[in-house]
Amino acid sequence: MKINEDSLMNMLNDHCEIFLADTAESKEIHYKIRYDVYCDEMGFENKEDFPQEMERDENDDEGKSVHFIARNKLTGQWIGAMRLIFKQDGLLPIEQSCELEEKIIANDLESAVELSRLCLIKDIRRRFKDIDPPHGISDDEIQNQATDKKVALMPNHRQFSRMVLWGLLHAAVEYGHTNKIKNSYFMTTTALAKILGRGGLNLINIGGPCQHKGERFPFRMETEEVYQSDTWKQDYSCGYKLFSEQAADIASAA
Repeated sequence: MKINEDSLMNMLNDHCEIFLADTAESKEIHYKIRYDVYCDEMGFENKEDFPQEMERDENDDEGKSVHFIARNKLTGQWIGAMRLIFKQDGLLPIEQSCELEEKIIANDLESAVELSRLCLIKDIRRRFKDIDPPHGISDDEIQNQATDKKVALMPNHRQFSRMVLWGLLHAAVEYGHTNKIKNSYFMTTTALAKILGRGGLNLINIGGPCQHKGERFPFRMETEEVYQSDTWKQDYSCGYKLFSEQAADIASAA
């Protein structure tokens, strides 16, 4: 059954909002989400290493990355996070974990980032058997053979987790377009890469498998190709906001 595209966009705009965490307060929200997911829920990181219950590492140092957070507009709950790590003088995590078939290049004219710590909290993922935790994508999506390639991935009222995930990914694409980021790199499973591809993200495999919280493959995404695609221009237009410009409204709604 085809889902009405206008109602899908209304859902994304009405129920979820994405923020660039550009203040100390909003970055702490981001780190707390990561702690809840990667330490408390998944056990990927050691809880004892983060006594303040905020998971972070050297890639979160000033100037090395930018951080995004997702909020349920109806409840005010913070429900998702994502980090973009800038390619600088050193190696990105993906370069350290995987044997890549191409070199990652960044210069003064064009930058490159690694999409990292993309996660949704347990309350959002709990109805699904996640094929690549903690992204909230379920097995049934692989089996969905809908004629319209966008239908299988677009959220409905029972698939809020997918809506939040796509909102965060669109924020990465929009940020990349605005800031001259030519390529984004991502470690994920082939199953999730296939699903993301059906939703308008052309992920190009650039190496063999590596071990990073399970078996993962390295992929590259060209920012402008995705940003200019009809799917993303038409269906994911809600964008992201600066936390600093919305902090007063967020506080009053809490």
